Amino acid sequence: AFAELGVKVTMVASRDRILPHDDADAADVLEHVLSQRGVSLEKHARVESVTRTEDGGVRVKTTDGREIFGSHAIMSIGSIPATEGLRLENVGVETAPSGHIKVDRVSRTNVSGIYAAGDCTDLFPLASVAAMQGRLAMYHALGEGVSPIRLKTVATAVFTRPEIAAVGVTHAQVESGEVSARAVVLPLQSNPRAKMRSLKHGFVKLFCRRNSGLVIGGVIVAPSASELILPIAIAVSNNLTVKQLAEVFAVYPSLSGSITEAARRLVAHDDLE
Repeated sequence: AFAELGVKVTMVASRDRILPHDDADAADVLEHVLSQRGVSLEKHARVESVTRTEDGGVRVKTTDGREIFGSHAIMSIGSIPATEGLRLENVGVETAPSGHIKVDRVSRTNVSGIYAAGDCTDLFPLASVAAMQGRLAMYHALGEGVSPIRLKTVATAVFTRPEIAAVGVTHAQVESGEVSARAVVLPLQSNPRAKMRSLKHGFVKLFCRRNSGLVIGGVIVAPSASELILPIAIAVSNNLTVKQLAEVFAVYPSLSGSITEAARRLVAHDDLE
């Protein structure tokens, strides 16, 4: 956002690429876009200190001796849960060394009758997961039957421009052979609506089981990826096949058409009736 306003921005990353825990192809696209916008990337740079300069700016020093100067420093290094003052130890509730409350997938702590939900837990720090944890805790406490959260069905998004969204297994798991699957990648440039909007960067990536055709994951890089990931998340959560996804009528022209097209590309002969 700052770069688009004409501000010179330098991004410091400790790894060989930004977003090291996200899809590698998605990170590559984002790096390319950032570079085009004039953002400088300092990789393999672990920050040692951030100090004020005499002129009121900031100096960022890395462990290998590099120094980056600017007017402001924005740090994105995670968060620590504010659980220390809750006196959880008085009732025996277990916490991780980081302070996160240990819970199972229906929000129960190790103490009967005590539940926890949200970023204070050690499950998954997302608003959607926090809301689901709260609902599960309520229903479970009332004696209702609940289904544990399946973390592989949780859709995630990085709100960059373009956005990055993903659900299910990762491409790294597929490529390593950890998960036996077929994969397809459709560049966003092949989508008619993307052409109309002059969208040049992004893709739709879809994974399915090699034999059954069950949809088990996907990645989207697009301006509205956080919205477009929903049909793939629905398919993953409900054990739908690529054939079922391919038979859905997508609006034409629309970016979502690339999802059904990707599914059609994955429909193999052994999936046909």
